[in-house]
Amino acid sequence: MSIIEQVKTLLGLSDDLQDNLLSVIQMLTESHFKAYSKQDDIPENLNYIIVEVMVKRFNRIGSEGMSSQTVEGLSMAFELDDFAEYDKVIHRQFASDFQAGFKAL
Repeated sequence: MSIIEQVKTLLGLSDDLQDNLLSVIQMLTESHFKAYSKQDDIPENLNYIIVEVMVKRFNRIGSEGMSSQTVEGLSMAFELDDFAEYDKVIHRQFASDFQAGFKAL
């Protein structure tokens, strides 16, 4: 199942009306992940991070830039760093790359 198909399943989308938007969200999320992790590629075993962050970003459309929002008594707080909760997993995956700059010559 593709990343977009997984996201659509989690969001309960059964049509193709949001596919262009989801493609843009995927491209931006993957680019952000690569910059965050300082990697050129995303290992397949970390695709779940892309899927989960895409769902968060989709659900935040219209609330970009806000740290919290209250509507009719329902309060929502947004993470400012989408990848912070995955930081330990990302560092563990790329441990040798993160430590490379600190090795003695």
